[in-house]
Amino acid sequence: MKVYFVMDILNGEVVRAVRGERQNYRPVHLTSRVVTSSDPLEVVSTLNPKRVYVADLDAIMGRGSNVNTITSMIPLCEELIADCGFRSVEDTVDLPFTPVLGSETFDLRKIEDGFYVSLDVRDGLMDASNSFNNVEEAVEWLNSFRLKGVIVLSIGNVGTLFPNFRLVEKVVGLSTNPVLAGGGIRSVEDIERAEKMGCDGVLIATAVHEGLIPPDVLR
Repeated sequence: MKVYFVMDILNGEVVRAVRGERQNYRPVHLTSRVVTSSDPLEVVSTLNPKRVYVADLDAIMGRGSNVNTITSMIPLCEELIADCGFRSVEDTVDLPFTPVLGSETFDLRKIEDGFYVSLDVRDGLMDASNSFNNVEEAVEWLNSFRLKGVIVLSIGNVGTLFPNFRLVEKVVGLSTNPVLAGGGIRSVEDIERAEKMGCDGVLIATAVHEGLIPPDVLR
């Protein structure tokens, strides 16, 4: 079971993400019980996670990029995957980390084999392609490709400590690709539940900052 520590980066800082309400995101050190800085490199150095997932919110929102910062984090973990608001496969060429293509910004009709895909869900699928009526249709389309993984990112559950396991279970049942669950994972028991469902991995952040999941789980 792969456990990815999530870092949402906005204005160059790691922020506390809640329900996708980006205008309300604040530097993570203001509320975290485990870090005293919101500098991305310091957060990674403090928690020492094996796997890291970065959401470059500046890039996703089309107002900047944290690619250099993300690249600097590579030596500090074994695996680093990142959604930098990619809008084409060409955007990912020659990156030193593993890209995640998020449905919020990437047209899934242009997907190719070998990528991670994030199904961004908030009041339905956030679909840059305007091609799918629901998550199920998107999963069926993605089944035509051999992907590294399909991330079920329930943005409305992010930071709430309340996961949408119903959606995760549905995607696991439909997908021929590995599935990772993100959004609201709150405990070691939730991680175990996701594994029993058939998930290949989980994405966690808030539960670590709240002291509900020990940092050792990340290592």
